[in-house]
Amino acid sequence: MARRTHSTIDTLPADLRETITRMVVDAEWPKDFPWEKSDINPEQYGKAKPRYEDIALYCAFCGHKISRSAVGRWAKELQTYERMRLAAGIAKRAMAGVTKENASETQRAAAEMLTAHVIDLASRDELDPKEVLMLSASTNELGKLIMKSDKYIREQIAAKVKTASGEIKETLTAAGVAKVVQKRIDEVLMGITKS
Repeated sequence: MARRTHSTIDTLPADLRETITRMVVDAEWPKDFPWEKSDINPEQYGKAKPRYEDIALYCAFCGHKISRSAVGRWAKELQTYERMRLAAGIAKRAMAGVTKENASETQRAAAEMLTAHVIDLASRDELDPKEVLMLSASTNELGKLIMKSDKYIREQIAAKVKTASGEIKETLTAAGVAKVVQKRIDEVLMGITKS
């Protein structure tokens, strides 16, 4: 069994780790970034995404020498974790409210397939945070559409069964079938729409 290796990033002070995490995950530049030591123009602040060498430079500026490759390995692991965390959140929202009591097998299956695709898409490296948010919103809308379409189908079936029940009741009454038998037939027919 392979044991987890500890990164040199793990040894950094918590506040510095938090700052460089924001640099990786949120593309946020620290206010005290040493622009004079960087090859990035300070006018790019907020436009350019911090690079691994910028993060290593910032760590050195804060008194902690970290190699660019260590930052790169740590950042890739962090980005993978962040994508999986976002995917899990999207999946949780997609499946919210989908229970045996309020959703049909079709709805649950569609929501589960949608969730699997979302997790697959969100965990890929080529999506940036904005695209993940767009994916989340689209997933939410698709989930609502699945629920509405299945609900519509069930309502149409219920209406047809109700119409048929009325016609059957008239036929049974005209044929002289006992009310208790008619009631039981009606219960069976109405039970169709509840399952």
